[in-house]
Amino acid sequence: MNKQALRIGLARHFPVSVPWPTGWRTSAELQAWRAHYDIAEVNPFPVADETPRWSRCYTSDLPRAETTARALFRGEITRFPTLREAEFGPFGTGELRLPVWAWRMVIRLAWLSGHASQRHLRDAFFTRVKAVADLIESQNEEVLLVSHAGMMLYLRKELIRRGFHGPRIGIAKHAQVYEMTR
Repeated sequence: MNKQALRIGLARHFPVSVPWPTGWRTSAELQAWRAHYDIAEVNPFPVADETPRWSRCYTSDLPRAETTARALFRGEITRFPTLREAEFGPFGTGELRLPVWAWRMVIRLAWLSGHASQRHLRDAFFTRVKAVADLIESQNEEVLLVSHAGMMLYLRKELIRRGFHGPRIGIAKHAQVYEMTR
C-alpha cells in the first residue's frame, strides 16, 4: 500500500438544537429522541473557511454534518453515509424506565461487550470505520471529513493503527478541524 505523506482533517458537526433527554425514559423513548435528533437543526456559529487547506470534503449525509461541511468548505462536498454516527438498537424492556444516565451506561456496556441486541450495529459500525480509512488511503489526497463525535473517535484510532499521527480527540469540539498526518 502506498504510504506517502497524507493529511486528513476531521471535524464534528455544529451543536444540535435538540437538547439531550433527561429524566426517566423507556428504550422506545430514547429511540424516538434519536430519530428526532438525527433530523434536527443546528446552532451554527462563525468558522474559518477551510477550503484552501483541503482537496476534497466528505460529509455524513445527516443534516447536522452537511450544514457544518458547507460552512467549513466552499467547494464540492460529497455526501458519504458511511460517516454516520454509531447507532444503538432498542432493548426489549417494554415500559421499563431508567434515568438517561443509566441508559447511557447500559447502551455503552451492551454495545462494547457485543450483547446480542447491539452486536450487529457495533460490527457494522466498525466495518464503516475501516471503509472510511480505506477510502482515505485510496484517495491519497488532503481530505476534510465532517462527521460525528463517535465516528471521529474510532476513525482516529483506526488511522493511528495505520500509521497516522494527530491530536487526542476525546469528545470532539463542534466544527473544529483536527488534523491527522502520515
